[in-house]
Order: sequence, then structure tokens, then C-alpha cells
Amino acid sequence: MSTMTPYRFNVRRFDKLLAAGLFSDSKVELLNGLLIMMTSGPAHDFVVTALVDALRGRLDKNEWAVREEKPVVLSDRWKPLPDVSVVRGPFTDYKDRTPEAVDVALLVEVSDTTYPKDSGFKRRWYARFGIPAYWIVHINRRVVEVYAPDATGLGLAATYTEHQEIPLSLDGRSFGTVLAAGLFP
Repeated sequence: MSTMTPYRFNVRRFDKLLAAGLFSDSKVELLNGLLIMMTSGPAHDFVVTALVDALRGRLDKNEWAVREEKPVVLSDRWKPLPDVSVVRGPFTDYKDRTPEAVDVALLVEVSDTTYPKDSGFKRRWYARFGIPAYWIVHINRRVVEVYAPDATGLGLAATYTEHQEIPLSLDGRSFGTVLAAGLFP
């Protein structure tokens, strides 16, 4: 009996598929060489927009770029499309290149149906690539989980309910708080 072996893409081949319009209006990310379709809906879109607005309101645009559903390159086989990313430097630093792991200060995934993937597979791989801060906004539970580096990778540092304020800390600097209640529809 033979085993099935998936064909794994690299970032260069993945970018060629995107440029050729193969996926049209679909959102697709490259995770460990595999093409993964992404989904969203009104609640997901609301949370992403609310979080981007909150982060942009607290961060100096000359020091940080807050990106909404834009890719980051983590390796030759990893080009995820996080819901929100905060990268070092102004957005103009990325006019000719995609941010890489060393540029990332924070990645955020907004989860409704994708929580098992976001809290397991993605979290473990983000830790391997040295992502220094990771949040999961869990729509159904109405909480924000904040992960930080620990002995196991990216461990759960705190969980904030919709009635709490989430401390925003990037590269060891505090930028105030984000009111969790403003993130949920």
C-alpha cells in the first residue's frame, strides 16, 4: 500500500499562483507548504477592523505599521495571512518587500471556527519562527488570549474578558491598553 504525499509549495511558487490570479478573490495562505483557504464573515470582519483601528490609535505610524489581512514571510514554506500584524517601521518600509519574522512585533488571529488551528498549529509554528507576541481574539468566548515566549514556545500569558483592558506591549515598551469590549460585535 502506498502512502499519499502532499505536494508542498514554496513561497516563490505560491507567489506565482497568486500573481496569475489562480485564487481570484479567495484568501489563501501558505502554511508549511500547504495552501489553506481562509474564511471570514461579518463578526470576523468587525473584530479585525475594530482591532486595527484601536492599534493604529495607540501606535506611532512612523515606528509601526499595523497591517490588516496582509501576508508575512516566515520561511520558504510559510507565508501566513494573519488577521492583524504589527511590524516594525512605517508602512513605506514594505513598499518593495513583504515583512519577515524579524520585522514582526505582534500577530493576531481572530477566531470563530478556526480556534483549534490558531491556538495549536499556528501558535506552535509562530513560536518556532520567533514571533514575540501573539493574540487570539476568540469571538465565541468573547475573550482575548495573549501569548508570550516561555520555555515551551508561545505560552498563554493572560486571558482578558470583554470587560477588561488588554495591555499593549511591543518590544518591551508599553503603549497603553486596548478595551476588549470595543472589539466584539
